[in-house]
Amino acid sequence: MRVPPTVTTHHGRIVSLSRSLLAHKRFQVLSMLIIVLNGAVLGAMTFPRFEDSETLVQIDHGCLVFFTFEVLLGIIACGPKPWRYFKTGWNVFDFAIVVASFLPGLRENVTILRLLRLARVLRIVRSMPSLQLILVALGKAIPKSAGVFALCGVVMYLWAMIGWIAFAKNDLEHFDTVGAALLVLLQMLTFDDLGATIRASMAENIWTLPYFVVFVLFAAFLLMNVLIGVVLASMEEAQRVDDEDGQVSADTAVVLKRLDHLQGTVNQLLEERERAKAFTPFNGTNGQKAPAQASANQRN
Repeated sequence: MRVPPTVTTHHGRIVSLSRSLLAHKRFQVLSMLIIVLNGAVLGAMTFPRFEDSETLVQIDHGCLVFFTFEVLLGIIACGPKPWRYFKTGWNVFDFAIVVASFLPGLRENVTILRLLRLARVLRIVRSMPSLQLILVALGKAIPKSAGVFALCGVVMYLWAMIGWIAFAKNDLEHFDTVGAALLVLLQMLTFDDLGATIRASMAENIWTLPYFVVFVLFAAFLLMNVLIGVVLASMEEAQRVDDEDGQVSADTAVVLKRLDHLQGTVNQLLEERERAKAFTPFNGTNGQKAPAQASANQRN
């Protein structure tokens, strides 16, 4: 007598299938293509000709259905502990975008609806680990760059005050106030029309040339190179952390695979146990042969 599979067996198979589907390379590529398609649809809907296109609206709804399916797969893949899905910040971000898209009060607001559609495009960061690495590196670089930014601000303010004191009488266009001088220095820092600005200022006072040259050499080159060095160091740190997390993820995947195999073995043992309980010497196929053989022995 064959015992039907238990609920635990089906649940384990669904969890294993969900994990396999999420980890499959083709599914990940499909997810990225859907995100790109959603972004293209969002861009097309900004044109007046396609703003009220029913086809684009249906495609947008189809993308939302896929994103919802992907979130559900992620929750199911966590097995009996679905709250583990929310331990990752990107998973929380995906879940919030999908749930917000179904809320009645938000869907009626055109501006919020467009922002939600735009937020779906940001999910491409979730699908590309290289983009995640860059964002993590930037997040680590910002606190470390605070000192560089503060130093740059102090230098610009002091240099603007020096320029206002030295050249305000001769060059009102560039040094009329400290604010005007700061604007010119910011222009120097970004190399925006650098040559024309220096030539126009030199026409009023020749000593503005060394003033600008010193600032460009110190601020635009030295400070910017220090800032780039901080960013590169943060990139290396983020890469190292990502490699460590990748190793941990690989070890976790091996453990999960072994647990799935162990769960399958336990389910098989439970099925054999149920079959053993249903078997008796006088029941089933073996039970029918035993009385016949006993009657033959009596006749002999």
